[in-house]
This record gives sequence, structure tokens and C-alpha cells, in this order.
Amino acid sequence: MPIQAHASLLCRADPIVVLSNGLIMDVGANIAALPSQVTEVHYDLHVPTGVTVLFSLHLPVSQTSQETLAVHADQLAGDYQVNTTVHTNLGNVDMEADTTLYSLMGKQLSYNSIAGREGTPLAVFLHYANTLQASIARS
Repeated sequence: MPIQAHASLLCRADPIVVLSNGLIMDVGANIAALPSQVTEVHYDLHVPTGVTVLFSLHLPVSQTSQETLAVHADQLAGDYQVNTTVHTNLGNVDMEADTTLYSLMGKQLSYNSIAGREGTPLAVFLHYANTLQASIARS
């Protein structure tokens, strides 16, 4: 369900996370509010056990908002989950959370999104099995 909002009332939060397994996560939230109305965007990234974050780049939606990111290495190999929670000073706005997995070369490997309302964690699930890494591990 796409967000129905006037273009001037839509803002985007979009951190990028580089993982130790060679994948890049582009995590995002489309929020039906002005950037100045967003007070917090929080991401809980659940990545495969043993995977760590090498680098993350995220800019706050506005000078008055806080964007936070927590990482939990608690998933099976190939499984990724991102829980996105948004808060605004409006209350009950529509939002959409999405996540894209990319290779280091920029090839899109997996994508998923979910729509909902602010204040409720929206869970995006992805699965990507790197067959090259799997075949090396079996050797």
C-alpha cells in the first residue's frame, strides 16, 4: 500500500550500512510528514550471526530529529530483518519502511517494503544466500 500524500508532505530517512560479509543495506522510511515534524526514526537491524557493521552513513531527517541504529547479529545465514519505528509531533502518520540489499559492486540483490503507521515497529524481512560464499565454505 503506497503512501498517499501530497509531495510536499513526504520526507525520507535513508541510512546506508556496509556489512562485514560484503553486503550493503540501504534502509529507509518514507514518512507522510514534513522533515521538521519528524522527531525520531529508529532502526533495529537483525543480521546473520557473525556479521558486523563496518561503516554506516546516516543523516538526520532534519535538525530537530534523531536517527538511531542498533545492530543485532542474531539471524541465520542469509536472513535479514529491519524493524523501523518513526515518531512525529503529529501522531498517527502513514509511513513505509523499505530495505534493499546490494553487493559491493552496486548490484541489487534483494528488496522488500511494508506500509503502516508511526509508533509501531514495521518489520521488513529479506533473504539472500550468497552462493559463492556458501560454495567456498563447503570446500
